[in-house]
Amino acid sequence: MNPNWINRPPVPTEFAGLRLIRVGTAKHFEAIITSDHMIGCLTHFYKRRTIPCTAPDCQADCDGVPARWHGYLSVLCTRTRTHYVLELTALAAVPVAEFDDAKGSLRGAMLDATRLGNKPNGPVSCVISPSSADLRTLPRAVHLERFLATIWHLNPAREDVGPNPPPGPNIRNSLLADPPTSSTEPLRFPLHPLLAETRKGNGQLPNAPYVGPPQFDPDAP
Repeated sequence: MNPNWINRPPVPTEFAGLRLIRVGTAKHFEAIITSDHMIGCLTHFYKRRTIPCTAPDCQADCDGVPARWHGYLSVLCTRTRTHYVLELTALAAVPVAEFDDAKGSLRGAMLDATRLGNKPNGPVSCVISPSSADLRTLPRAVHLERFLATIWHLNPAREDVGPNPPPGPNIRNSLLADPPTSSTEPLRFPLHPLLAETRKGNGQLPNAPYVGPPQFDPDAP
């Protein structure tokens, strides 16, 4: 019996080679954001993996597993020039959301994240700042909803994980991420209610204990 010879590799799948990462223990991670905006949802660490909360029809909720909010954005690592999807906790994501509110877009901004201490669950300090990156040289933003639906094994027929949405409005007068003479009015996006809660009291999310790390590649930066 002879093999069916195919002399060219198959066409890569949409997210081939793309990894979901978080900031490593006692590590510093610097990247340029390629997403226009961050997305987020409540998640559970359930049966040794991170899954989205699908309440009211959520088995993890029924089993009493607490939920935590996580944010997601695609980034280009400045050290390796590798494209990743980065997961951030609610507190680490607050500066990202505030920058988006002020500038109207995250694409091209510099993200500087450090996990403090030597514990894998230690807090992440996140600083985001404008850059002069040429947007034409950045990879295309990852369709985050569809990427997460793929790794979470969600039904691809769901409306919120469908085809790429149409391009957003042109909010800049330049192809540079932070043009020196821009008169563009920033767009405004409200904070997720859980993010807003971090601005009150001692900055901790109410009733949201840590439930464990998400799935991630331990060799990622």
